[in-house]
Amino acid sequence: MADEEAAGLEALTSFSTAFTLHFNRTIADILWSDGQPPVARMVKVGPLRKRSSYQLLTGTGLQTLAGTLTETGAVDADDVPIGIVNTTAGARADSDIHPLTGGMRAGVSTAPTTWRVVQQGLPPLVGRAADEETERAFRPVNKAVELIGEFIPVWVPVRGRHLLLQYSAPDCEGFTVGVDGPKAEHMTVTVHDPRVDRRLVLACLAALALKLVWTWKGEAIDAAYTLGVRSRRKA
Repeated sequence: MADEEAAGLEALTSFSTAFTLHFNRTIADILWSDGQPPVARMVKVGPLRKRSSYQLLTGTGLQTLAGTLTETGAVDADDVPIGIVNTTAGARADSDIHPLTGGMRAGVSTAPTTWRVVQQGLPPLVGRAADEETERAFRPVNKAVELIGEFIPVWVPVRGRHLLLQYSAPDCEGFTVGVDGPKAEHMTVTVHDPRVDRRLVLACLAALALKLVWTWKGEAIDAAYTLGVRSRRKA
């Protein structure tokens, strides 16, 4: 049943994703058309930047588990690896990245144009700016900006800009992600090669959300959650 529901998700060539931030959970609905019910939903325990996995739910009532995702990759409903998102800009080899636990804690690059999306059976899809505005946004200003990005969850020069990123290879056109400027929690996806697993695309969106989604509500939720965790540890 899970395979059939995942197949429905795989049939999508274009869709949008809307992240909703809560204290006790983070939700991302996958929509094939505005105003229509979601075709899938990513749900994880805790606020956006909590290190935890998303469950990908599909099917009637969004009750069927189609896979597990993180900002570094995806596995299917049987925990078979689908692929990884290497966000380290070459600091770590693809083989060192685990789809559910690896990559984000060491050597992460702030610029999504340096990331690689690696699916078994396909060439590595390398990120690049797909329009001039995005190219300007991620043009290296100086090393200090990149270092600041290691400690601040959003890179200041790209906040509020409309971004268009493509992950592709010479033998695979991959997919394109559009980020809706001031509302970065809203992203649009166009899949150019049907071989690309949509679950790995969603893992890439999870990584982008960590770096680009910034709202006052979200920051307050993250701060409150962190303070709560520290208080419980001291108790």
